Amino acid sequence: MRPQLRRLTRWAVRRGRFEQADDLLAAVDLLRSLFGPDPREDAAAEALRIHVALVRGEDRGAEVGEPARRLLVEADAALEAGDLRETSELGAIALGLLFHQQLHTARERTPLVEDPDGFLRPLRESRVGQLLAARGVPPLGPDSLLVDRAEGEGTAGLDDGADPGAGARPAGLRVSLLPGVYGHHAAPLIAALDRDERAELTTVRPATSSFRGMMIDAPILQHRLEHALGRVPTVGLDVDREDYDAVVGADVVVADWADKGAVWTSTVVPEGTRMVVRVHSVDALSAPAQLVDWSRVDDIVFVADHIRDLFVRILRERISHARLHVVTNIVPPANFPDPLLPDASRTLGVVGWAQVVKDPAFAVEVLAHLAREDDRWRLRLIGSDFGDHHAAADVAYARAFRERVLREDVVDRIDYTGFTRELPRHLRHVGFVLSTSLREGCPVGTLEATAAGAFPVVRDWPAFAPLGAARGLFPGRCVVRTPAEAAELIRSLAEDEDRRRAVAEVREAMAEQFSDAGTTDRLLDIVLGG
Repeated sequence: MRPQLRRLTRWAVRRGRFEQADDLLAAVDLLRSLFGPDPREDAAAEALRIHVALVRGEDRGAEVGEPARRLLVEADAALEAGDLRETSELGAIALGLLFHQQLHTARERTPLVEDPDGFLRPLRESRVGQLLAARGVPPLGPDSLLVDRAEGEGTAGLDDGADPGAGARPAGLRVSLLPGVYGHHAAPLIAALDRDERAELTTVRPATSSFRGMMIDAPILQHRLEHALGRVPTVGLDVDREDYDAVVGADVVVADWADKGAVWTSTVVPEGTRMVVRVHSVDALSAPAQLVDWSRVDDIVFVADHIRDLFVRILRERISHARLHVVTNIVPPANFPDPLLPDASRTLGVVGWAQVVKDPAFAVEVLAHLAREDDRWRLRLIGSDFGDHHAAADVAYARAFRERVLREDVVDRIDYTGFTRELPRHLRHVGFVLSTSLREGCPVGTLEATAAGAFPVVRDWPAFAPLGAARGLFPGRCVVRTPAEAAELIRSLAEDEDRRRAVAEVREAMAEQFSDAGTTDRLLDIVLGG
């Protein structure tokens, strides 16, 4: 009875049905009072309680280490008993707790930056964690099309009955690219590969629920553990045969995120096929990176130096064999050819603003400081409004933001564009672009606005400040800590001539970010050059 209650509780938690989770956890407590303690179910129940508490905004983050350790002990016991399903169910709960979004991705501080070794010790010391860190052995299943390339001229992914030696080899390298969980970030790379005659590109987009989001479910964890143990996976991830063939038949496989697609790909990519993974800031703070078989990855591309440094601290020797590269996001200035409009001289802008991690309230306070002395200042918020959230902290933030922007000092000075596909048109109105985030890897919107002619005013992103993140990407004069500092910097550049000169200096200092040779060509050379 208790394992069934645990599975139902996790189901309710995963779907945001927290009142149902409360009822199920109450039933767990009742069974415990009637039949006595059960270390395994008690550990799982405590982890799920903390998960719900974090979503509700109750500060229990300091408690996650020991509950996660107890749960991983039980997962290891299930592994020792040969019960991989049970191992994976318990392990998924533990990973969900250690990498809970409310601990890392939308906070001013995260233990993954401040003390990764201490925080990850329970996972690293567990047998489950050690298996995830070990090199996997891709098994040959009954439907496998993997071909031993060392034995001859065959390729993987041929149609049934085809002669492996027949036909001419394609002119370019066969590149299979997974755009990943946030696929729009890969669009410039996809376009560049489409244009490059060295590549024969296939885009692979696994569409099933197994690959959505960044939270780990039991099936993909079981798949990865079976892979680590050298067994034929018994858990189907509902991958289309066409997608599978594209991966095993490629010369180069590129995963644009260290997400669940990268996990699966690392378990099926054949020996001899190069694999490239591009890592963004959320990857370092999320569970899927722990499941990737990094021994199968040849090249890792980071969008910024501080993401590389953080990832090395988190993954340690697991990526010591790989070639590490830092290539910022692709931002071609040619996409923003129009000159700024006259109103830009007194307009601030934030691109993609309506997320807690972007902290747009910081931008509102910058506006308020400026408007006290000059009522011509305005703020343009480019992108969609806040969506619906389960997390109490997200709901509370959105409510507080809406209350703040209705106050008299700013209410008539803010313009909302809503969702737009015409970013260059909106950026013509922006003379100062604000990056107000709690954390960033390589902020595309800020770089695009700078390419369009805006001066970047960059908060010293609190979560990544210990890594020197903002100052490592932008010139030091652009980086501020408070709204008051931001307002002072903006006032000093309020005259058009001063701002234009400062923008030119910033773009010269960041020439690599604004040149095809610095971004597109380097990325293509890594993918295609080996």
